[in-house]
Amino acid sequence: MIEAARRVWRGLAPHEVRLAAGRAVGAFVFESTLRTLQARPGVKGEGPPAVVGFFSGASGVAASAQLASRALDSLGIVHRRVDVGNVAEPNDPGDRSASAWIFYVNPPELMQVLSRWRARDLKGLRFGHWAWELPQAPASWRRATVAMDGVMAQSRYTADGFAPHPVSVVHHPLCSDDGLPKAQSRKPPFRVVSVFDFRSSFSRKNPLGAIEAFRRAFGDDPGVELVLKTQNADAAPALARSLRERAGPNMQLIDAVWDRGRVMDLIASASALISLHRAEGFGLSLAEAMLMGVPVVATAWSGNLDFMDETTACLVPTAMVPVDDAQGIYSGQVWADPDIDIAAGHLRRLRSDPDFAFGLAERAKGNAARKLASEAWFKSLPSDLKAALSSQ
Repeated sequence: MIEAARRVWRGLAPHEVRLAAGRAVGAFVFESTLRTLQARPGVKGEGPPAVVGFFSGASGVAASAQLASRALDSLGIVHRRVDVGNVAEPNDPGDRSASAWIFYVNPPELMQVLSRWRARDLKGLRFGHWAWELPQAPASWRRATVAMDGVMAQSRYTADGFAPHPVSVVHHPLCSDDGLPKAQSRKPPFRVVSVFDFRSSFSRKNPLGAIEAFRRAFGDDPGVELVLKTQNADAAPALARSLRERAGPNMQLIDAVWDRGRVMDLIASASALISLHRAEGFGLSLAEAMLMGVPVVATAWSGNLDFMDETTACLVPTAMVPVDDAQGIYSGQVWADPDIDIAAGHLRRLRSDPDFAFGLAERAKGNAARKLASEAWFKSLPSDLKAALSSQ
């Protein structure tokens, strides 16, 4: 058996050896840390609760921690912010005792971080808020739930993916007075905006669908424009090239890492935000657009249906298809394929009927403000976590 394994390793290219070795080490760290956490359930801790996440990052996972911390601030709840920084060499949390630890870090990275932090030394209740986008969470993630005192998911869709393990549905909190700009007055050109990160799966975000819907709606009409705001195109250069090749003369592609404020300003400038995603755990940019009063065209499937329906968004019907992800981030399940013609029709109506667009946006704004407020977020937290936060 050992000799057979050696033959396999000898047959791999150097980069394949590094990749395989990295996966093996990662699996070992995950399992050993998980066993440590299971053997040592949460020990009562003292001091302010700690929100742990990628506070200095620009990803959706980073935003989830940032939003939770802002919600606690708005509710007057004292807490610590622990910025993980680099997963390979995470920042030290300092005091390892807290009334509760809220990890906005997904299980694979969380086990690496806790391994570096000496998981056995942490005192306090442990809660995870985990983001996954397909109908079923990975088996390792589901097993990791037993190492937490509670696990939260950002939508019913995501929570269902952890079955049979109990998971609380806790939406991302958004505050209308949280520095979000208001939708700008609609002046020519009619601007459609779409935003995504190449590291979040090009196929899942489906920007080519947004381009095609825009083209079918307006062709090369110079009175309209599509702005595709991306980041991390260097992670998938061939896919980035395919995007540039499809772009027409009335389409603008911007690949850069912007701070949240600048991205929000771009969305606020839109006449419509479009997301023809194949799956979303939540759809944060959609919720933010709705709260700012920007009409949304979105796939009628997955996590975004927790905060939108046909009265608050232009929903695009779908057919379910097997996952096909050129980046290999997702596989083995199904996701949605949105109807491009219907999406194009929605865009045309939003342009031709300003009264309809305004009414849709106003209803969406009120719905988002009610469902995603800090108070609603707090009420949805697991009871043990609410008790720990309320004791501060």
